[in-house]
Amino acid sequence: MTVESTLVTATAAAVGSLLGATATIAAAWMTQRSQHIRGQAEWKLRERESLHGEFIKEASRLAVDALDHSLDEPEKLVALYGTLGRIRLLSGDQVLHVAAECCQQIFELYSQPNLTAPQVRAALIAHRFDPIRRFSAACRAELLGSTPVD
Repeated sequence: MTVESTLVTATAAAVGSLLGATATIAAAWMTQRSQHIRGQAEWKLRERESLHGEFIKEASRLAVDALDHSLDEPEKLVALYGTLGRIRLLSGDQVLHVAAECCQQIFELYSQPNLTAPQVRAALIAHRFDPIRRFSAACRAELLGSTPVD
């Protein structure tokens, strides 16, 4: 009987150790996996923030340029359309849609007659145009996980 109880005790200790080790390994794996997923999400968020900022910077520059210049050099739009292509890869449909609208508005600004310096100043003060406003709102909504407000 003592041999049998010793065997049961040893078996219970071995099984307990095995279960404890398995639980520790599983917990470590789950922790590492969740950290990896969180890291990936943070990287994607930073990448989109950077991309959206790049688009806003280039669209703003071109929108102001379009007020007093015509589109004599279509290569001016290359960086903007390149960024739009990257937005197609990384951003959601709403952000892509308003980014394409923004590009169209800038192209239309280049098609309009050039404004004089006082007309540009008056247009900026009156907020008559802001091709990136809806884009910025859509980006903010996407990054915060909400619906954009117009």
